Amino acid sequence: MTRAAAFALVALLVGNLAAAQDVPIPRNQAQQIEQAVPAKPRVAPRKPRRVLIWNTPDHLLDKDPHKGYCTPYGNHAMKTLGTKTGAFEPVASSDVSVFLPDSIRPFDGIILNNACGDWIVPSEEAMKKMAGRGDRAAVEALLRRGFSEWLTGGGGVAAYHYALGANRAWPEFARMMGARLGGHPWNEEVGVQVEEPAHPLVAAFQGRGFRFHDELFQFADPYDRAKVRVLLSIDPAVTNMEPKNYTLRADKDFPMAYVAKVGRGRVFYTVFGHRTETYKDARMLQFYLDGIQFALGDLEAPADPRPSGACEPSRAPAAAPISNPKVL
Repeated sequence: MTRAAAFALVALLVGNLAAAQDVPIPRNQAQQIEQAVPAKPRVAPRKPRRVLIWNTPDHLLDKDPHKGYCTPYGNHAMKTLGTKTGAFEPVASSDVSVFLPDSIRPFDGIILNNACGDWIVPSEEAMKKMAGRGDRAAVEALLRRGFSEWLTGGGGVAAYHYALGANRAWPEFARMMGARLGGHPWNEEVGVQVEEPAHPLVAAFQGRGFRFHDELFQFADPYDRAKVRVLLSIDPAVTNMEPKNYTLRADKDFPMAYVAKVGRGRVFYTVFGHRTETYKDARMLQFYLDGIQFALGDLEAPADPRPSGACEPSRAPAAAPISNPKVL
């Protein structure tokens, strides 16, 4: 199947669902997002790019903690990043059949828009669309293969916030993504340090640490700093390190963003993406876009794990006023 024919098939499969994913947000909120999106990408795409914005499938939405909240804001922001800047053509969908090997092939990248639950497991409705491909287990195996072969063969994934909490019955998904979520100790303002100020993907922060308010996760296995390149992390000197309800990692390693190589493919992930305000922040939208362009292979950036102590991080400023003197 040619690329053009394959994408025509994808368009047919997801056309109806794409509209369903465009959950309207208040127009004034949409305008704030649109105004904050950069006018152009940091680098021109090397060729026309098509990117799948993957949302939680409809049958899982009732258990999606972000339903009607940050998910539609993220969907609008990601679509606008593509259309306004011209960096990529966005296609939003929640139809899992798009991960069939022939269907996923035309896409250059995938954005996991807080997609949660075991979305790789086809629903009854999805099984009807994929009739003739075997039972549910066989179809799920085919979908898994479609995603993993596409990524390791040179695809690119940009994911944020709750996306690492998905597909818990599929260990390979966590290995490809680089981590699993281990709870969110913080839902407050924290200090964020830029671990490698000269790295191209942190240019949005001008190489300086900053403060940010969001619901923030820590990572669980298979996270390993020796397998990913950490870009941003919690600055413990100016962050509340006694958050309620969660036991912090014993090693006190709390990345906020990283990149990784997966075969010939690329992964960009950031914890930021819970609060709707995140999608109106010009710095964050530039950061997302740079990460997407990295995943697409357009923005060159180092992705190999960085040796310990290779860079001096740019620390975050203290809160003003200081709300918890004990942690400073």
